[in-house]
Amino acid sequence: MKSLFLGLTLLTSVGCASVSDTFVLNGNSSQTIQKDINYLFKKLSKNKKQQFAMALLAIQFSDVNSVYDMLGDPAMEGMNYDILSKKLDGLTYAQVIELASASKTKVSISKN
Repeated sequence: MKSLFLGLTLLTSVGCASVSDTFVLNGNSSQTIQKDINYLFKKLSKNKKQQFAMALLAIQFSDVNSVYDMLGDPAMEGMNYDILSKKLDGLTYAQVIELASASKTKVSISKN
């Protein structure tokens, strides 16, 4: 019984370790942050991928004051790794989620 408990505990801890708490995003360039973001997306569960994507968008658009700031700006038409590299450099996954939750920009998904 003890070995079963130990085995389940080990399996659970390995399963939860899909994203290391010590993994730090490298924002030295748009290429390095894109590589790290893609790495995290590969490691996250479906729900956490969605949460992470919404967090990235909230952070990217956190400096936008109105819709007019976005209109006609090609940098705002999708994921902007230049902006994200500056805002996420040195942060962990948990810190990204925390930063997004503190942002005035809120992102949600609605189903039609």
